[in-house]
Amino acid sequence: MGLFSRRLSDSQKKEALALVDHLQTMLAYQQLTMEIYNDAIAGDTGEIPHGAELTHRFGVVFSDPTLVAKYVLPAMEKKIEIFQLMETKHRNASFLAPGSFQQPYHDMTLAISALLERAHYMYQGFRKWVNNEVRNANVTGLEEKERMAIDRAIKSLNELIFQKIGLTTDEWLVINQKAFNTVRTSLQLPPLDIRDFISRYTRGVNGEHVRMYSD
Repeated sequence: MGLFSRRLSDSQKKEALALVDHLQTMLAYQQLTMEIYNDAIAGDTGEIPHGAELTHRFGVVFSDPTLVAKYVLPAMEKKIEIFQLMETKHRNASFLAPGSFQQPYHDMTLAISALLERAHYMYQGFRKWVNNEVRNANVTGLEEKERMAIDRAIKSLNELIFQKIGLTTDEWLVINQKAFNTVRTSLQLPPLDIRDFISRYTRGVNGEHVRMYSD
C-alpha cells in the first residue's frame, strides 16, 4: 500500500494527518504521565512494574504514607499538570477536526477529561491518607471510566489511521516517533531516531522495562 489509500481526497488526507499528529502527541504525553507515576511507585515500593506503561495496568499496595508523600504525591501533581497542559493543547487544536473528523477529536476530549478527573481523585485520596484524614487510601474509583474513555479514543484514532487514511504500520510508527519526539523536545531531551524508537516501543509492548523519556 502506498503512503495513502484513495479513500480520501488530497485535501482531506492532509487534514486527517494533521489531526493524527495531534492526537498521537496527546497519547505520547499520556505515556509520559504513566512513566512518571510508575517511577514513583518504584520509589515507594521498590518494585518496577515491567511493561506496565505500554501493555496493561497493575495493582499496587501502598503501606507507608511517608513514602507516598515523598514519591507518589509529587508524581500525581506532575500528572495533573501534564493533563491540564494536554487539555489546553487539545482545546487549541479544535480547528484540526472538521466535520468529517469530529469523532476522534471528540473521543480524545472525553479521554483527557477522564484522565484529569481520575488524577484529581487519586491525588485527593493519597493526600487524605498521608494527612491521616482517612484510614485507607481508596484510589481505584473512576478507573473503569478512565479505561473505557482511553480505549474508545485509541479505537477511534486507529480507525482514522488505518481505515480512513489507510496508513501502513510502518508509516504509523514514523508518525508515532514524531509525536514522542515532540514531547521529548519539550523536556529538552534529544530526539529518538526511528530504530531506537521502534526498539523501545516494541520491547515495551513485549513486557520489558523501557523508558521513552529517559536515556
